[in-house]
Formats: sequence, structure tokens, C-alpha cells
Amino acid sequence: MRENEWDGLDEWGRLAATLKFIKGYAAWDVEQLVRLIGSQKAGARVIERIEEKLAEKNIGHLPTRLPTDSTRRVLLYSKEHVGLGYILSLVHQLATQEPADGENATVYQLESLLNGISALTRVTGRTDGRSSNVDHALEREE
Repeated sequence: MRENEWDGLDEWGRLAATLKFIKGYAAWDVEQLVRLIGSQKAGARVIERIEEKLAEKNIGHLPTRLPTDSTRRVLLYSKEHVGLGYILSLVHQLATQEPADGENATVYQLESLLNGISALTRVTGRTDGRSSNVDHALEREE
């Protein structure tokens, strides 16, 4: 995204672009979303407006129903992100839809993506962002 495109976006558009082009997801306090919509309190109607605005910008959220407690954290994700945002979108879709004929395709897509991540994790020897057991063993050998 070019700088002049960024300047033309409203705050919701910037949120969507940030999620899409950075890592695909972010944890936010409900209070941040309430302020972004221009309100002071997270009532049922305000939450409904926030959910509509997020859907309009192709942003998913977990939990699937935003809480009215403004101190709660929620996970926002871009449905357009090609990595983790997309995976979260598939998980959300499977968790909230009624069993249907097209569900198998979604399960296969998700399984394929998770298999790829799992294989990559095995190759790099890392599962949690920290050094692997192999790295630790090599350090002890030195």
C-alpha cells in the first residue's frame, strides 16, 4: 500500500489495512473499538455497530460475539490476509456455521494449511518461537 493510499483511508480502513498487510491479526480491547466507533460505552447497540463496521471492512473477530465489557480483549483478524488471518477465518467459519455440504472443502483447506505450518515447524525445529531442543543440545556441547 502506498503512502497516498494510506492517507485516504479512515480509521477503520487503516485498521483493515494494518491487519491485512502486517501479520493478519491483533488483540484489541473492546474499549479501543468503542472509541473508534465514536462512543463512550460498550452497549448492545454500539457493539452491533462495531460488528457491522468490522464486517464491512472484512475483519473477523473472536469471540464471535463481541462482549459489552470494555475491559475484555478480542482477537481481530483480516479475512484477506494470506497467512494466519485466513486460517483464523476458516476456523471461525467452521466454528459458527451449521453443518453443510460445503464444509468438507473448508476442512480440507484448513487441514492443508495446518499441515504446511506443522511441516515448516518440524523443519525449523521450533514450536513456540524459542530455541529448539537441538539448539540447546548444541550449546551444551560447546
